[in-house]
Amino acid sequence: MHAVTAETDAPKKKILIIDDENDLVVLATHALTLDRSDIEVISAKDGPSGLQRAKADLPSAIILDIMMPKMDGYEVCRQLKADPVTRGIPVVMLTASNDPQLNQKAFEAGAVACLTKPYGRRSLVNCVDMALASSARSSRRSA
Repeated sequence: MHAVTAETDAPKKKILIIDDENDLVVLATHALTLDRSDIEVISAKDGPSGLQRAKADLPSAIILDIMMPKMDGYEVCRQLKADPVTRGIPVVMLTASNDPQLNQKAFEAGAVACLTKPYGRRSLVNCVDMALASSARSSRRSA
């Protein structure tokens, strides 16, 4: 009998990056997909389009920049967590500031992690893996 590996059968985990800086989206996409085939990255350039994309695509996790035009990351995160459709999606927030108050605000808004830019590739991958693991635990509990 032919054994099928879970890796080839498993659907890709969709990661939504919401960031107005396209260069950072490209770098984060590269960092997340470099050594893996189980991740698919989609993106949005601002808060309002990110909220729409999150509802339409229901990603496994969201990487969210704090400082964006139209709507900052805190407000995007609060709206994601207030909506029953997107509430369970883990959010990793990115900030260019090392102010501990910003990290606290990110957690209060509902983020599971907060990374300071510039961040290392491994730090980003670890944060996303942790977010995906927390999402898997949450969905098992609610099933």
